[in-house]
Order: sequence, then C-alpha cells, then structure tokens
Amino acid sequence: MKMYTLHYTIQNDQCDYTGRLRDENIFVYFSRIATVDGSLSGFYKESMKGKYGYVVSKQSLILTEPIYEDDEITLTTEIGHYSNVIFPRFYYIEKEGRRIGECRSIWTLIDLKRRRITSPKRAGLTLPDNPDLVKEDPETLFTQDDRQLVSTYTVPYSDIDTNRHLNNTHYLRIASNLIPVEAYENHFMDSISINYKKEILAHQTIELYLTHSDDTYIIEGDVEGENCFIVKIHMKEYTK
Repeated sequence: MKMYTLHYTIQNDQCDYTGRLRDENIFVYFSRIATVDGSLSGFYKESMKGKYGYVVSKQSLILTEPIYEDDEITLTTEIGHYSNVIFPRFYYIEKEGRRIGECRSIWTLIDLKRRRITSPKRAGLTLPDNPDLVKEDPETLFTQDDRQLVSTYTVPYSDIDTNRHLNNTHYLRIASNLIPVEAYENHFMDSISINYKKEILAHQTIELYLTHSDDTYIIEGDVEGENCFIVKIHMKEYTK
C-alpha cells in the first residue's frame, strides 16, 4: 500500500517561547495527513459525512530531537494490518533526510448518531489491507494511585470537532499546560503516549490530575468521576 506524504515548514505561530514546535501541533499535522490519506486509500467516503467518523483510541509518539521554527519536515503515514473494528495507523517524521520521529496509533470507526463503534461494512466501505505491516501497539496507560488533583478545564465550543466531541489534538495541549514552564527551558518531549478512554463533550468540566516523577509527567482527565483520558509525557534534556 502506497504511503502518503506531506511537507511542512514550521511557522512562528506554531512554536513556543523557546522557538520549538508546540507538540500538540504534531498531532494536528497527523490528523491532516490521515484525513487526506483516508480519502485517497478508500478509508473515507463523502457519503460518510455526518454519519460515521474515525476516532483515535491510543497514540504513542517517539522523537529523537525537537523541531524548531523554520525547520522543514516531511510527514508520511500508512495503514497497518487491521481487524474488524481496529485500524492501526503509523506516522513518520523526517528532517534533513533523517527520521526523527515515529508514531503508532489505533483508530476505530463510530456511528455518529448512535455514538457506538461500528464496522466498515455497515458504513459501506470495502477496505484495502496491509497484512505485512504489523507493529507494536501504542502504550497502554493506567490510573496512578498517587495522582493529585491540580486543575479543572471546561471544554469550549472551539475544542469540538466534526465528531462532536473534544478533538484528539487538544488533549496534549491541555496536558502540557500542567507541566511547569521551567521544564521547557532546556528539555523537550521525546516520548508522548495518549489513551483516549471515553469521549468528552462540549461544556463538560474535566478534573485534571498530575503524577510527576523525575522527567515523567502523567496527566489524567476525569469527567463526573469517570476516567476519560491519560497522557504520559517524558521530557529529555536538549541543547540546540
């Protein structure tokens, strides 16, 4: 199966005060390239609009170095071998001809009216397979016993996507804001894992919990007493 590729030049408004690309934007790029690739490869049809949509359940990203303003990067994506309702998608990041990042993700297809997982057949899809592409699943995360409630966040209109819930790219933004600013001075996120356990809707208030050990931060989000997501971030020291 052919891999789809996009090229980006990192702009100033996509970066933080250190000049590094804000990591949530990487997942925005992933979302864009997956949308285009899905249409080209037959995983999405215009007839699905408003009826069916793909949602991500887990993602794990590894970066060997940070990405800076004016860097030119190349993103590539491909679909792995899938089961009836589980669709692995992989992303690769290159800079100056070197692979500096790889992300493993798991997606499912949902019926937007019933808010339930459904099969491609029910959505009228006949999908190509990539049986030789099998990789390790994204990391599975668990609730921490020693977590501490540190903040709350009420989901605004601008965070909601076409699937009518909190867009997957916003979870990392919410989580990264709980890490002290000082941690970003000479460190970057070299490992990010996100488990999306239950969808979060507009105007719901998220209780945010933090567990911190050395350079690892685990952020959990609960709504009405139920755990909805877990984000695990590892920070690595880096000097440009």
